[in-house]
Amino acid sequence: RKWMYLESIFIGSDDIRNQLPQEAKRFDTIDKAWLKIMLDTAKNTNVLDACSTDGRLDQLRTLSEQLEVCQKSLSEYLDTKRCAFPRFYFISDDELLAILGTADPTSVQEHMLKLFDNCAALKFGRGNKSIVGMTSSEGEGFTFRTVVPVEGPVESWMTGVEAEMRRTLSTVMKEGVWNYAKTPRNKWIVDCLGMVTLAGSQVWWTWETEDSFRRVREGDKHAMKAYANKLTDQLSQLTGMVRGELTGEARRKVNTLIITDVHGRDIIDTFVRDSVMNAREFAWESQLRFYWDKDMDDLNMRQCTGLFRYGYEYMGLNGRLVITALTDRCYMTLTTAMTYRLGGAPAGPAGTGKTETVKDLAKAMGVQCVVFNCGEGLDYKAMGNIFSGLVQCGAWGCFDEFNRIEAEVLSVVSSQIRQIQEALKNDMSRFQFEGREIRLDPRAGIFITMNPGYAGRTELPDNLKALFRPVTMVVPDMEQICEIMLFSEGFDSAKVSGFYLLSRRDRAIATYDEHGLQASGHAGC
Repeated sequence: RKWMYLESIFIGSDDIRNQLPQEAKRFDTIDKAWLKIMLDTAKNTNVLDACSTDGRLDQLRTLSEQLEVCQKSLSEYLDTKRCAFPRFYFISDDELLAILGTADPTSVQEHMLKLFDNCAALKFGRGNKSIVGMTSSEGEGFTFRTVVPVEGPVESWMTGVEAEMRRTLSTVMKEGVWNYAKTPRNKWIVDCLGMVTLAGSQVWWTWETEDSFRRVREGDKHAMKAYANKLTDQLSQLTGMVRGELTGEARRKVNTLIITDVHGRDIIDTFVRDSVMNAREFAWESQLRFYWDKDMDDLNMRQCTGLFRYGYEYMGLNGRLVITALTDRCYMTLTTAMTYRLGGAPAGPAGTGKTETVKDLAKAMGVQCVVFNCGEGLDYKAMGNIFSGLVQCGAWGCFDEFNRIEAEVLSVVSSQIRQIQEALKNDMSRFQFEGREIRLDPRAGIFITMNPGYAGRTELPDNLKALFRPVTMVVPDMEQICEIMLFSEGFDSAKVSGFYLLSRRDRAIATYDEHGLQASGHAGC
């Protein structure tokens, strides 16, 4: 098996041979010896004769040891590539070798959705000599402000692509936030990228809410109610847009914006109902608020005492969850955990939106979220590689069914996570992890989800539990979710009756998450 695996690499790829000349020579020697053994065996197919040839056992042991050396050298080579571009940790060895084993830069295209959150393809310039932009899986795209040349090894120019993505999106976001106030909202939505419309609207919603608090403080007692009426009018305009003529991309943007705008309006209606008059009250402090910080010239988010910088990961038009009271509480727990450099641990039965809520918060913050399905076969080395990738590129890792990992592995994993969290608490830019020094991006986060009480689940050790803030997820308000999703499709006043009961009955026999929150969108269509 080892020979067959390595043969496809060293014999089938000249690029790999050029980059690993010593290992290629060693494998050629092994290959010749192995082929000679096979030819001899083919001439005399008697098993006893083949096995009892003088020196055969020693020769096979030597070949096996040499193959181990080749395998180790290959693993070290792949590790150097992954350290240079940490997103390579999120693809398998075979996929990485497929990229490295060819001089064609377009070979990365089929792996882009694994390397980036929602980038389906890179836009190459003439002759594939440069990269000029990105395209999402929904067809939305943007052009880089500075062209990235395709020069040198793949990990080098892919690092340039990642840096330029963030630089360009930061500039585009700043322009979008600036243009919001002086452009008709309907035109602004159509002109901007989907992620800019969401974050930009949140920035101005935060500013206008705090401006309403200021006006209330100065004596205008009806300022908040006036703003609530303005938000209702904005929603009416958006539903009117949905019912009008729109392109597919614009319709997706408006659908998603309605979902977030409904939540914003409901919050302001609550402030009016409960007479919330001050921006220092917990009802406002507990909301996820967006600010464009002029001093930092950057987009920041605040919730309770936490401050987070926007990640500028390209999100395309991948949509958002309907935000319910349960979602709000989960957000608040997760952001508070991140403030104290801890992880988050949503727990609850299938279909309650544990993973989807973590992914949705990552979308709101512009951060890549990579989901891993845990099982008995996951060992501490594999977990260490995943953690190395997450902390170096500032991504979130959401480990589904975390309590399916064996107890012996969990004890090692707890020390790995503690090591990362201590480095985050000490604001380190580099730290020692798994025997080597790696860089640390402060945006990195580790989250786990669990289905408690299921068969085959391991009880987490206490030292591991202490590293995560628990969140109990319950069955969401599907009626409210369906009503808001219908509202986002252009219905002014959506009520769910028989449709909801039918959906609920179907969910009663469901086993997996996709029959819960993930399927509500498909059912609504």
